[in-house]
Order: sequence, then structure tokens, then C-alpha cells
Amino acid sequence: MTTGEKSIRVTILMPIYKVENYLGKTLDSVFSQTYPYLDYVFVDDCSPDASLEVMDDAVARHHVDKERYTIVRHPRNEGIAVSRADCIAHAKGDYVFFVDSDDWIEPDTVRQMVAATRGGTVDIVGCDFAKDYVSGKTTCHTEDYADTCRENMLRCLNYDIATVLWKLLIRRSLFDNITITPHVDIVEDYIISVKLYYFAKTFAPLHKVFYHYVQYNQERVSLQTLRSITMHIKGVKEVEEFLNGKGLYDDVVRNKMNLRKFNIRSNFVLNKSLCDAEAYRNTFPETAGVWRQMNYSAKEKVKFWMAEHGLFPLLKLL
Repeated sequence: MTTGEKSIRVTILMPIYKVENYLGKTLDSVFSQTYPYLDYVFVDDCSPDASLEVMDDAVARHHVDKERYTIVRHPRNEGIAVSRADCIAHAKGDYVFFVDSDDWIEPDTVRQMVAATRGGTVDIVGCDFAKDYVSGKTTCHTEDYADTCRENMLRCLNYDIATVLWKLLIRRSLFDNITITPHVDIVEDYIISVKLYYFAKTFAPLHKVFYHYVQYNQERVSLQTLRSITMHIKGVKEVEEFLNGKGLYDDVVRNKMNLRKFNIRSNFVLNKSLCDAEAYRNTFPETAGVWRQMNYSAKEKVKFWMAEHGLFPLLKLL
């Protein structure tokens, strides 16, 4: 570890809600990091289960000093966006690293990501990740990062790179430029990622699989389909407003945003439980015909053609 790295403090940030079956492994992974200059912020979003007892047990087992961690307790459930904002508000490190409370990280994650900051000169470092399944299968995902923050911002718009905070080591002061919209959950990562890349000046990709994104927690809020779509609509609108306000809404941005909008809109045709003519007609109508330039199957494209021609009664029979 270089002298420059020794001066860099990292705060691990963790919102907690209904994760008693997963949290022990998560905490073991963050408390066992090889990088010593760490502190922690935990936000208990009024979790109704034994998550806090699991956390207390892990803190005791790993002998974590009281000065190194902060627990914020919500009197009522506020959602992930408010929890993330509270994590940031209590962070003391030069950099922050989000770990979702049902995932886990490799032991050398923080040390190697700090090294990639080149002595604290890089604003954001991004790593690769794995998806862990209940079957025991793990799939590795290499992110198509660009070298520049501006290009990574563009790649976020239609999810050409994953728009999640948990694979990024982020200079804490970047959040001074951002207000996290409360109660816009599920897509809070999408909104924040776009804004972070806008304000950041430097980025370093680290193509190593450090983060494990656990796929078998059925409590994940993103599994709530209809609410998820509603939140994605809000997220796209907030990002669009932000980009317009910064004078960035050129043809490249408009095309990427239309692709993202249609991916959301398509649920009202392709998802049988959500198939709805009025919702399809009223959701991002400016994306009419965008499906023609997207990589849908021939059968899916027939469905979109039928939807655009008002043939929903026939569509529902397919």
C-alpha cells in the first residue's frame, strides 16, 4: 500500500431492510476487507425482521470499533432513495462504496479500487460484477465502460452499462452537486449514476469481478412489476429534465432516451399481465415506431405493429 493510499478513507454505505437471511454474509464480506482505512454507515429503514440483531452480532464477532460505524434508524419505512441520501449525509470518507445488504464483495475489493484512484486523483472507479443464483450458478458480467465520464453518462441512458451504484467507488464530494429525489425508488441508481458521471471529471475502469449481486432474495423491490414500471417512468422523466437543464439534449441523447422510453413502454404490450391499450397509448407516445430499430424478435415486432394500429383485442388473444 502506497503512502497516497494510506491517506484515503473509504466509507461503506449500506441501506438495510428485510434482509435477515442474507445480511450476515454481506457484513462478513465488508468487515473482512484487506483495506484498513474504512468506516461504515448503516441505515435501518424500519426493518420489520431481525436484520438489526444480525448486524449487532456481526459487529461483535468482527470487533468493529464504535468509532468506525454509524447506524441511522428511520422511525418509518422511507424507501431506498431516502436511505441512500441518509447514507451519504453521514459518510465521512474521501470515497464511498455502496454495498446492498443482500449482496457481498470479495475481500480485496476496496484495496484494489482505492489503488485504481491513483492516489485519489480519479473521481470514480468502476469494477465488474457477478450474479449469484440459488442453484449455486454464478455468471460474470464485464461492463463496457468508456474511459471518459461523459461517454459513461451516455452509456447509462439506455443501460449500455449497468446503472447501479454498488459497483462504483465514488468521490464523496460529487454528491454535493446532487439532491436525491425522495421516494423515487428502484430507479434511484439510474438517476444518480447519470448525474454523477456528469459532474465527475475522471474515471478508471477496473475489470475485475469484485461485487456479487445476489439473485435469490425475493424481497427485492425491483421484482414488484407494476410499481417498477411506474418508477422507471419517473426516473426517465427526471433524467430527461436534468439533461435538458444542462443543455445536453442533442440527437445522440434523444435517440438513447427514446430507446430507454420504449423499453419501458413495451411492457404494456409484451407483458401479459400488463397488456393495456390506454397505458401503451399514453406512455411516451413520442416513441412511436422506435421498435423498428430495436433488436426485438419478429413475433414481438408483429405485436408492436398491432398495438400501433389499435388491434389490442386481437393482441390479447396471441
